[in-house]
Amino acid sequence: MRYSGAMSEMSQPEDLSIERTTDLDLGADELWSLISSAEGWSSWLVDDAQLAVGPDAEGTATEDGVVREVRIDTIVDHRAVSFSWWDRDDPSSASYVQLQIVELPDGRSQLNIAEQFVGASTNATATAMLSAEAALSWDVRMVSLSLLALHCTVMA
Repeated sequence: MRYSGAMSEMSQPEDLSIERTTDLDLGADELWSLISSAEGWSSWLVDDAQLAVGPDAEGTATEDGVVREVRIDTIVDHRAVSFSWWDRDDPSSASYVQLQIVELPDGRSQLNIAEQFVGASTNATATAMLSAEAALSWDVRMVSLSLLALHCTVMA
């Protein structure tokens, strides 16, 4: 597993999206199980997920003590999951997340992640803080996913 060169940072505070891409030593089916189930989410994306990842499903995800409401927007079987989530106590924190799997020719897979903030503040300072926190959270999640993939590879 390795991060590809496509890990992009936001260039300006008003840019309200984050994108990450990583290549993993996991087959697409293994990666699918990590993005398409509450158990998979709890292994790398959040601390705890209480939802059935399916079309139009709703539930919660908890991360660092913050409870988020989650709504699954779309699922493309074995390829992509899109969802909206927001801090239960702050609906203005809403964002739309897309997780997309790309099969690589060597049996590995790539995960593309995009988060678009839809309820972000118009205050540039608040937006910059939100953006920095979200970018750091995705960096930590990507490291967790890479370590999980490494563990799966070593155990295989």
